[in-house]
Amino acid sequence: MKLHESSVLGYSRMAAPPDRQGRLYKKSERSSSYQRRWCELRGNLLFYWERPGDREPLGLILLEGCTVELQESATEPFTFQISYSRGPLGHRAYKMAAEDQTSMEGWVRALSTASFDYLRVLLTELEGQYRDSGALRVTPLEEGAAQCSPLVSAVGLPDFEGLHRQFGKEIVKLRVRWREERAGGAQTVQGDLIDLE
Repeated sequence: MKLHESSVLGYSRMAAPPDRQGRLYKKSERSSSYQRRWCELRGNLLFYWERPGDREPLGLILLEGCTVELQESATEPFTFQISYSRGPLGHRAYKMAAEDQTSMEGWVRALSTASFDYLRVLLTELEGQYRDSGALRVTPLEEGAAQCSPLVSAVGLPDFEGLHRQFGKEIVKLRVRWREERAGGAQTVQGDLIDLE
């Protein structure tokens, strides 16, 4: 996968607080030792630095298409693994360790729910519950779209009018805040594409 280096670095330096941050130990690919790293989860990206406050991260782990599994043993407590069984990386795994049980459980929960695939499944489940409650009715647009597309038939379309009534003011506030933040920190994006492996 190719990502624009400047965009990724800018994302890692955002002033907004990360979804989760703290110390983790990352097992080196070249040796069997663990390296202490400062980690920050932002969306579906896990950045890691040598120390908090370092300007550029040592690396990042893209959490799409991965599984996060506990790997505890008597010799390596509080360990878990982020692994990929398919995709352009083939089989790739990152072995990580937390400082204690509570931290490990929090990280595993946060990393397991950080992908867009998880959010898509959650949205589908919530929409099903909402539809089953009778609050969401099928509109003529949905009926027509379902007849034309098997994907729309399976997934359905959201009730845009209802969502606008419910969340319109919040969306406008978020848009205004996003524009203000973007205008205050506007930068020209330059740099090369980097290949993440």
